[in-house]
Amino acid sequence: MEAKATPHNVAAWALKPKSRPLLVSAAPYTPSSRDNVVIKVQCVAINPIDWIMQDQDLFGIKYPAVLGIDIAGTIEEAGADVNDLKVGQKVIA
Repeated sequence: MEAKATPHNVAAWALKPKSRPLLVSAAPYTPSSRDNVVIKVQCVAINPIDWIMQDQDLFGIKYPAVLGIDIAGTIEEAGADVNDLKVGQKVIA
């Protein structure tokens, strides 16, 4: 049986507080756990809180950090205990 290749994963990283621009580069891939899913992201949104977090160190974030979590995409993997979402389903998060 052929091993499944690790998906290509990238993120927009803030390398340090109050820095611009974000660095878009490779990011670690984390497979789904028993009670989580992996979403293949097709769209992202940047909201005012995301750029405020980039300009000001309001929350004491550990850097490097990925800011923003608003996405739309398709479920690529679902953990064994996930019953309400299915691979191939379109989702927003």
